[in-house]
Parts: sequence; structure tokens; C-alpha cells
Amino acid sequence: MRAVRPSAAVPRRVDARRNREAILRAADEAFSEHADVALDEVARRTGLGRATVYRHFPDRTALALAVAAHHLAALKHQVRGQEPFRELLRSVLAMQARRRPLVRLFRELPERSRRQHADALVSLLRPALEEAQRRGTVRSDIEPADLTLLFEMHEAALVSELAAREPTEPAERLMRVFLDGLADQRN
Repeated sequence: MRAVRPSAAVPRRVDARRNREAILRAADEAFSEHADVALDEVARRTGLGRATVYRHFPDRTALALAVAAHHLAALKHQVRGQEPFRELLRSVLAMQARRRPLVRLFRELPERSRRQHADALVSLLRPALEEAQRRGTVRSDIEPADLTLLFEMHEAALVSELAAREPTEPAERLMRVFLDGLADQRN
């Protein structure tokens, strides 16, 4: 009989789950400050030993992916709560603006990985988009794939050196343009 190894993604022991959550919270905070987050820094912030952090996450990329998955799970909860599409989209765009270092790490991933993460996000938003279209609050000619383009345009505004001194200012204006532009004008 073979021993079944517990999944590294979901620790079974209560203390292991608690440690993982503490690591994710500390990493999320660190990634909001800078992209070059060392696992040693996360260990320091959590008060856990380095070995504990490394046991859960072998490197910075694995940690960043776990933080992103954590945010995606929170968004999934919002979708299940039937939050309006406009608010879901505002939440995603605001996260993209606030978590710049994490976004930069994602942009360094291989194209295939970036595509998979973008597709997962769009798939998650798709039901809310389609419901908003049925209700007439979002234009019917918007396709789910257009969301990826919208995120890329938002990213361009966030990294633009020409737009403004304060990087969030053009992003905020652009977010309003996006949200207003998605509205079905017939209603």
C-alpha cells in the first residue's frame, strides 16, 4: 500500500493552515510594497521560521502565484455573492492598480503562464458579464475576451510615464471611462 502525500496546496493540519494563511497575508502586504520580496522577509513579518515559509513556498514566484490565487478565490466569492459586474470589474482594476509589484512579477512569467492566468480571470468574470448583458446594464457587443484587452489598456495607463506624476490618477480616470464605456446606452 502506497502512502498518499498530502497536497502542498492545502495543508491538513490546523497549525499548517494557520501558518500558510499568515504567510499569504504577510506576502500580500510585502508584494503591495515591492516586487523583490524575499522569503526571509516574509518569515520575519510572520514571526515564523524560514524553514516553515520555504516548506510552503519554495520560491518567490510560487509565493506570488499563491497570493494571486488567494485574490482570485476572494473574487470568486464576490462572483458567487452575485455582486454586479461593474463592481467586480472595478475591484479587479483597483487591485491591478494597488498591487503593482505583484502585477510586475506576473508580467515576468512566461507568456503561456500569463495567458492561463488571464484566461482564468476572464472565465471567472464571464458569468457576471453575461448576466449584466442580459439585464441590459452592459453593452451586448462586449465579448469576454475584450476584458483581457481592457486589463492591458489599464496596465498601459498604470505604467505610462507620460500620463501624470501620480500613477493612480490616469488609471482612475481610465477606470471610469472603461466602466462608463461598457454601459449599455440604450437604457
